[in-house]
Amino acid sequence: MTTLALNSLISLTLFIVIIVPAILVSNIVVPIMLFTKWDGKTTIFGNAKWGRANNHFAYATKGYWQEFNWLVLRNPVNNLVGRTLAVTRRAAHVIGNPNIGDKIAGGFYRVTMGKYWEYYWIKPYNLFGRRCIRVRIGWKIYNSDTPSAFVFAINPFKAYIGI
Repeated sequence: MTTLALNSLISLTLFIVIIVPAILVSNIVVPIMLFTKWDGKTTIFGNAKWGRANNHFAYATKGYWQEFNWLVLRNPVNNLVGRTLAVTRRAAHVIGNPNIGDKIAGGFYRVTMGKYWEYYWIKPYNLFGRRCIRVRIGWKIYNSDTPSAFVFAINPFKAYIGI
């Protein structure tokens, strides 16, 4: 089995065994916690930086639904992936084109940092507008000066505005 395949399997396993159950629990717990004085920054369900969203995004209506959208739909279990499963940043080795993204350009890169990895692939296509397949798994190592958060994101229909 190749390193890419093995690391992808490990990432998928972490996602299924840890992240998915935590997201399911958050769908029950967070809506209840939003009725309390919980600041939205603590627990694995919170967002340590933005809390209950404050004024980070300007929604037409503020309050419960904005906070629900931010903590349950947009950033579920943010502290779990960004703090609990995150790894300390140190020297990393990049292979491929690090200048890719859904707002920049398509391509692939692999980053290794000791026993941790990041794979990022953007494949643009034109079908019902400009779209791309976006795959990012492992830890957000590249372009991070904070602890590298765990990521498992696969989106075959991501809007693409890159070149």
